[in-house]
Amino acid sequence: MSIKKFKLSRKWTIFSVTANGTFMATLSAGIVNIALPTMAQEFNVALEDIQLVVSMYLLVLTCLLPVFGKLSDIYSRKWMYLGGFITFGVGALLGAVAWSLPSMLFARAIQGVGSSAMMATSQALIAQVFHGKSRGKAFGAIGAVVACGGLAGPAIGGALIQSWGWQSVFWISIPVCIIGVWRGIYLIPRFHPLKHVKMDYLGATLYVVMSFCFLYAMNNGAAKGWNSATILSSFVLSFLFFIFFLRREKASSHPFMGLSIFRIQAISYGCAVAVLGYTSLFTNSVLLPFYLTDIMHLDPVKIGLLMLPFPVTLAITSSVAGALCSRWPARIITTAGFVLLIVSTLMFAFIGQTPTILYIVLAQLIMGAGSGTFQVPNNNTVVSAAPKEKLGVVASVNALSRNVGMISGIALSVAIFTAVQNLALGRGLETTEAFIRAYMAAMIFGTLCATVGGILSAKRE
Repeated sequence: MSIKKFKLSRKWTIFSVTANGTFMATLSAGIVNIALPTMAQEFNVALEDIQLVVSMYLLVLTCLLPVFGKLSDIYSRKWMYLGGFITFGVGALLGAVAWSLPSMLFARAIQGVGSSAMMATSQALIAQVFHGKSRGKAFGAIGAVVACGGLAGPAIGGALIQSWGWQSVFWISIPVCIIGVWRGIYLIPRFHPLKHVKMDYLGATLYVVMSFCFLYAMNNGAAKGWNSATILSSFVLSFLFFIFFLRREKASSHPFMGLSIFRIQAISYGCAVAVLGYTSLFTNSVLLPFYLTDIMHLDPVKIGLLMLPFPVTLAITSSVAGALCSRWPARIITTAGFVLLIVSTLMFAFIGQTPTILYIVLAQLIMGAGSGTFQVPNNNTVVSAAPKEKLGVVASVNALSRNVGMISGIALSVAIFTAVQNLALGRGLETTEAFIRAYMAAMIFGTLCATVGGILSAKRE
């Protein structure tokens, strides 16, 4: 039976398998972040070293996204996704029995490989199963799943660590993986691979090295110093391999990515909008907890509660935006989302030293609403514009744009914050005043990113 002829209930059953993997990957990220302080004590390493547990996972995941996307166009998308599920589970097992930082980094790298395979194929699976009006609703539901995973991660992680130690945050992923793979074997249909699509392994290698060098530099620039030899060398290598990659793409009869996809306005504009949107969002992700701790002097419980409004409204507005995709043009919905991002980043920029709790909650609500409103229609637009033979590649490039935005938002906001704070302290300002000025500068940068993203969103057809 053709996939288009599947009953809607069958399609949502298939969706539940992809949602299972998405929820697990999102949940795992939040849980592991909570476990970092306990891991640092057990492994006897410093804060800057234990952060590699997060960096390794993110670097591997992001660099391999287009590779798995391309492979999913050539081989079975079903088994590519389930293979990622299995690999993620193996990484979780290795993480649970890790005895040192190097062994934990190896485990997180394996998890990054598995998560990359799942993320690269999940959107393509949804696009292949859902069509017409139901596709927007499916992408909206995935947005809600991501929000729920982010919401549940810290709470579940804290309870697990307190009761059974940090190893439990890895053990919990294993039964979820087993159930997910078992359900996927029976529920996900077989998609016939496209035999005429070929893999350019040299082009893929050049891309991976290029992206790894760039993301490594962006991710570690603040810690190692942007003018350090390691960071500058990484940027130079990234640029050189970018040139090599472009030449290979033009010369290859079967290019790895096929840069012609960016001639499709929905894809090029959509990816640019995603980078700018996530850069704006993540300017606040690291700095807000420090503001709540250092300026407002709140305890961890209150900080956690103040972080909740964002994922709650993200989950709600993702579902609403998904339903609206079939009624309104995507550019209207995404532009409205960017307007909300502009309002929220400006609210945080001018937050001052003594805001009310209601002010912070309102700003978080607006930011969460903006996030859900721009993400869902943008994802739907990009993936829906993909040529059939490049569906996996386009879906993975869309996910890549999101991750690049996340990394850029964190790295650039921290760099701006540090530079302005040091300048303010050098001029003799008090610590609190220097923090406020630096925080304002970082959030103004987030506002500018949201403004440019909104303009691009409004201009596209």
